[in-house]
This record gives sequence, structure tokens and C-alpha cells, in this order.
Amino acid sequence: MPAVLEGGCLCGKVRFSASQPPLRTFACHCTFCQRMTGTSFYAESLFPMDAVRFNDGELRQYEHRSDGSHKKVFVHFCPSCGTTMGLTFERWPDVRAISRGCYDDPNAVELTSHIWTRSAQSGVALPADVDCFAMARATLDGRPEVALRHEAPVLARQESGR
Repeated sequence: MPAVLEGGCLCGKVRFSASQPPLRTFACHCTFCQRMTGTSFYAESLFPMDAVRFNDGELRQYEHRSDGSHKKVFVHFCPSCGTTMGLTFERWPDVRAISRGCYDDPNAVELTSHIWTRSAQSGVALPADVDCFAMARATLDGRPEVALRHEAPVLARQESGR
């Protein structure tokens, strides 16, 4: 992985750099992320808040209340092209998510897990040997959930017998 991860929005007005590797990078299949992206899931990297710096390009914010935690989730996007640059969270004020698709090289960070697979769309395949969680990685009170790992890729809708 490069020493500094860089990226930006579709039109290039908003750029960012991350001074350290992400804490983790995962795909979220929750219905909020599906609607926010207009696609099957949202791939994001989590960083400590102070590890990511943005240029002087303008970011706007949309506020959403989580169905699960009832805490606010803030979607940060470029007002010129609409690219979702990332998220911040009322629940985790010291953490920032950056959209994996915004990296100059999205493959510089590996997906280490899939969350909310119980709401994954039909046709989505979950990879082998990657942690998969039916819901979040932890309960609302912070207890870790148990991951499911598949020996071979599996369709998400088959994983839970749907």
C-alpha cells in the first residue's frame, strides 16, 4: 500500500489524502448504503479523523438518522458532481469513512469484511475467506459479533437461506 492514499471526486474539485493506512476497509450491504450509493453496496475505509486531510474544495453534508442505533450519520459529498466522498458518525466522532471508489487507486486497499449481508441484493456474491456479518461487526453495546467465512464464493441471498 502507498505511504499516502490519495483520491478525489468525479469532477476533481474535492481531493483528499490519508496519512496512514485505514483501520479497516469493508463493504456494507445495509439498505441505507444501497440508497446512498444507488447500487448494491458501499465500500468504505475507516480512518482516525485526523488521518484524512481535504483540499479547499467544498464538501456538503446530508444528515441521516440510523435505523439501528438512532444516531446521526453524515454523508459528505461534492456539491458540483454529487460524489459521495465519505461518512462521519455521531456514534463514532473520532472516525471518518472514505469511499473506496474515490481513491486514485481503489485497489490499494483490500476489503477485509462484508457487513449487513442479510440485506444484500440478489446476485451479490460474497467472497471466500473474508469475514461476513449478517448485521454489524458489533452489537449496539459494543460486543463483537461472530463472523461467517465461506470456503468458496457464495451468493448472499443463499447465505441466509433466502
